Amino acid sequence: MLLLIISAQLKNFLIVEDDELATPSVGPWAKTKYQIIYDYMVLFSSGMKKHWANRIYIDIYAGAGKAKIEKTNEILYSSPMLALKVDDPFDKYIFCEKDKKLYQALEQRIKNEHFEESHVIFNGDCNEIADTILKEIPQHSRKNNVLSFCFVDPFSLKIEFETIKKLSTKFMDFLVLLAFGMDGKRNITHYVKDNNKRIDKFLGLEDWRSRWEIANKKHINLVEFLAKEFTQQMVNLGYLEEAIDNFIAIHSDERNLPLYYLAFYSRNKIGYDFWNKVKMRNTDPTLFD
Repeated sequence: MLLLIISAQLKNFLIVEDDELATPSVGPWAKTKYQIIYDYMVLFSSGMKKHWANRIYIDIYAGAGKAKIEKTNEILYSSPMLALKVDDPFDKYIFCEKDKKLYQALEQRIKNEHFEESHVIFNGDCNEIADTILKEIPQHSRKNNVLSFCFVDPFSLKIEFETIKKLSTKFMDFLVLLAFGMDGKRNITHYVKDNNKRIDKFLGLEDWRSRWEIANKKHINLVEFLAKEFTQQMVNLGYLEEAIDNFIAIHSDERNLPLYYLAFYSRNKIGYDFWNKVKMRNTDPTLFD
């Protein structure tokens, strides 16, 4: 498994003013994440404009639209606002945020920016309202084709594979934050217990423990094991196997520890062409010397 590694030492990106609405704090490495997601949004929205009648952006852990960098207190646009600001806007935006305060902040920020693009914001758990989200995606037809891009950005392994499976019934690419460093390794002793269903739901599997025991004896670490299990599940849905060789590991500034992995999934090689361009822009080549 190839993990392209990038640090958070990027230039300031879309720093904005504090509007005094709810703004969650994030680590400095979030700059890297926002840079990557924005770069891909731009390529996707522009590159697919002439080929698809409807380009849909879906953000199922949308947050508040802005985030505050810890220690520096810099305010950055987060994924929903970045998506709304691409040069070739998506034809529709679908946002979902469970936290009421963050949902309200995002709703107000979109109003304050006077965005005219079609959008809908749900206040709820994406795992519980996946069917409702699906209904907001326009019906695909020969004359009205629809392609969606879904960003999955949980702070832990809270996404359930059943949700991904439902969304994947549409023509849809995914960029998924695999929060192994922040959640998986830290809680493995708890998660491997038979009565704990967190990883069962994350992978959409109940038989992973027996394979984990074998992998653990071979000194395969949990991060690699879970990444491969999740990706195989995506392959089973028809996504290309290139995903396993195209992860990006984002490390912390202070101890250079892996915090999470960005995994891209598409059923079309064009998606990986875009993803590879993003990796080239955002990966420090000196890390491979």
